[in-house]
Amino acid sequence: MHPLFHFRAAALSLALWALYNLGTTTPPAAPAQSVAASKPSIVRDIPYTKTTAKTVDRRQTLDLYLPPKSAVKPPLVVFVHGGFWLLSDDNYRIGPDVTDALVPSGVAVALVRYRLAPTHRHPTQAQDVAAAVAHLAREANKYGYDGRRIVLAGHSAGAHLAALVALDPAYLGAHRLSSQSLAGVIALSGIYNLHPTAASSDQQRAAVQQTFGENPDILKAASPTTHIRAAAPPFLILAAESDFPGFPLEARKFANALRAAGHSRVEQYLIPDRNHFSLTQLAGVDNPVRELILEFLKVAPLPEPRAWFFGTKRSWPNLPFSTLPFWRDEKLLRSFPVDQRLVAKLLPVYTTMRYELLDLPLESYAAIDLLSYLDSVPQEKIGGGNYLTITNLRNEKIFWDRRRIEPYKPVIVIGIDDERNLFRLGVFYRGLREYSWKESPPPPMMARPLGAFIHFLEPAPPEFGPQASHYALTENSFQLTEKDPLEPLRHLPKELYEALTFRNGCVYCHTLGGVGSQSHHVTIPHGSPHGGLALPLESYPPEVWKAFIFSQDEVAANLGASPNIVDEEARQGLYDLVVESRERMQAPAR
Repeated sequence: MHPLFHFRAAALSLALWALYNLGTTTPPAAPAQSVAASKPSIVRDIPYTKTTAKTVDRRQTLDLYLPPKSAVKPPLVVFVHGGFWLLSDDNYRIGPDVTDALVPSGVAVALVRYRLAPTHRHPTQAQDVAAAVAHLAREANKYGYDGRRIVLAGHSAGAHLAALVALDPAYLGAHRLSSQSLAGVIALSGIYNLHPTAASSDQQRAAVQQTFGENPDILKAASPTTHIRAAAPPFLILAAESDFPGFPLEARKFANALRAAGHSRVEQYLIPDRNHFSLTQLAGVDNPVRELILEFLKVAPLPEPRAWFFGTKRSWPNLPFSTLPFWRDEKLLRSFPVDQRLVAKLLPVYTTMRYELLDLPLESYAAIDLLSYLDSVPQEKIGGGNYLTITNLRNEKIFWDRRRIEPYKPVIVIGIDDERNLFRLGVFYRGLREYSWKESPPPPMMARPLGAFIHFLEPAPPEFGPQASHYALTENSFQLTEKDPLEPLRHLPKELYEALTFRNGCVYCHTLGGVGSQSHHVTIPHGSPHGGLALPLESYPPEVWKAFIFSQDEVAANLGASPNIVDEEARQGLYDLVVESRERMQAPAR
């Protein structure tokens, strides 16, 4: 680790989406079977139901886009448009945008129309989608796509229909098919529970009423969440950072419900810098949604470094750390409503990736009183005395006098909403270098988990303000001593003492004169420590230490980090203090 950049690991928060565009990374791989120079073949207005009528209802037809023939049969994406079950895609033209992006990559796409509400009410729409899937499954050999690789996809209300048809066996069962006929489901900004919530817009409520009515039993039966089961096709569930209110939250709830039912093939992501409609715009260079879809279809692997990020998202939930041990003593547990102060406590972890919080309800949190917890732990495990040292997963420390913090009612937050293991929450980063002043291998992807964390129920002074060491706490993070660990620093001028402690957290990550810690990064997927350690401040070469103090922005850019700015009045004094300590350590013994 590096002083003034790794004093707080939260400072090294390379925004992952920005990382994708770094010139030093491997360029995105070309889409598999790229045939952009060739035109697809299009078969329009294919009826998918048998009828004795003289004319076919165009709302019961589909358009099929086929890439040029190749040695390998392409997968088929059956795409269902949205529009709150009331509107066609003729004006929005989301379906054609999907075909323009996927067909050149060797994917066949069927754009399915269905009869619209309120003229045709539920279950007409789901029945039409199921009929279209059945027809396309029967006609695979005729048109030349792979009948074993049919993926049902949809956007908004279309994602609702895709999920419902895939999960409720009645729809495909009417055509003697099962969900095993599908290779997967792709749901973009979907609606998975039709019962209105506080986040439901007036437009959504009206559309649900016009399509499904108000009977609670019908709404329940028509909600994909009702039919969740382990034996379902793989799901790719996406929502947008600037989606309609409630949509990111519903995506996470739906994905978690699938996982809770034993479904092991669920991927759910919140895509930044997108809204409800731009999420479906799959064209353009370096498009994460298209790349995720092509990977899901097994057409092309994710390019680096996007593969680092999504690979991390997939593996991190299986981490070896947990906040569940804090839940053992039910007498200590208390529940609180989430307020703005609690939300503000989350922001130092999420920094530039605050959109990750959008898929959390943020309604309540569970906590235990810190001082009561300390009193409940046997002294042989935690020690005794009034001086509290807290050490987190990254070996970052903080030093408090329990008598000083007591008036501000410190608690350990151990759960948020329905998440009882807060180590499942957090963000990931990857710096450019481990050290700015010597060569080393490129660092791996690393985690900044939320974990259990300290929160003050009463507003506390700046000296107890958020630090990286407040987060990622385990049941073994606490130690009491009779002696003040910071006593050797208490004689320093106020501006230096504060810079070393709560203002810049120097000795929360490093040591100075033997006081402090040696923090490290946490790697993916097992949470093991990584190099780039926070060295004793005296061990850095003088010219390196000088650059860290007086040229922080330049050094930070070299590292791919954010600087931890030292107040101007403390810079020279802090520089001199470390240099003097270094000279004393190197002086020959007398």
